[in-house]
Amino acid sequence: METAPANFAMHQGTTERQWGFVESIEGYARHGIRAATVRRSLVEEYGVTKAAKLISDAGLKVLGVSRCASLTEDDPTRIAENHDENIHAIALAAELQATNLAMISSGLPEGSTDLAAARSRAREAVARLLPEARAAGVTLGLEAIHPMRVASGCIWSTLGQANAVCEELGDGTGLIVDAYHVWWDPDLEASIEAARGRIVSFQISDWLRDTTAADGSDRGMPGDGVIPLRQLGEQVRAAGFDGYDELELFSERNWWQRDPDELLDIAIARHREIFGDSD
Repeated sequence: METAPANFAMHQGTTERQWGFVESIEGYARHGIRAATVRRSLVEEYGVTKAAKLISDAGLKVLGVSRCASLTEDDPTRIAENHDENIHAIALAAELQATNLAMISSGLPEGSTDLAAARSRAREAVARLLPEARAAGVTLGLEAIHPMRVASGCIWSTLGQANAVCEELGDGTGLIVDAYHVWWDPDLEASIEAARGRIVSFQISDWLRDTTAADGSDRGMPGDGVIPLRQLGEQVRAAGFDGYDELELFSERNWWQRDPDELLDIAIARHREIFGDSD
């Protein structure tokens, strides 16, 4: 069994098809993994206080909580409901002592074609949450998602767009850099440098040359695709990020069908090949 380098972390979505909440935390610890992003839905199902104890007893740190409720709704009732849900998510993240709450905005509301208005509402939704987040010590981690998902997944398609919101709103906001979603951007290096000091998470997987899924569920194991992950990692760290390389591998046709212990062994070995050993 491979033991993870000190800066290797997991996103719980990587193993959620095979492992439940308890199995995943115990499995990560068994492989020497010291940090993870958790699924809010799994934490709530298990119980927040119990989850915090299980994670602590396993020797893990919570990096992030995935994810927020939609930020782009245009119905006043849904806006109010989602705001309340996100206040609850901030409290959950605080109880777990998480580094960030993932702010993946969602896409356009049903029947809408007004992307500019959706972006404006998302910005306002984040701004309304900031007093609670600051008081709780939780960073709202804005994440850009590949533009093929702009209609249904996230209205921020580039790191530059998400960083502009952080620049405007200030303390309490940060950036999640997901290699899978941003690697293609011709302005990426400059956008990473512009985000200096704001990056709270660096997520890794690979873009397969023959990818089959537009929803992001056909990701590759690091080293199996076309993303220059080592170079990207160096750029992120040069911009002041000193955290973990977090494996977020959603793979309907391959890795979600495999034994999670095998997946972790391969992922840890690949991390050493690509990034070197941080121990």
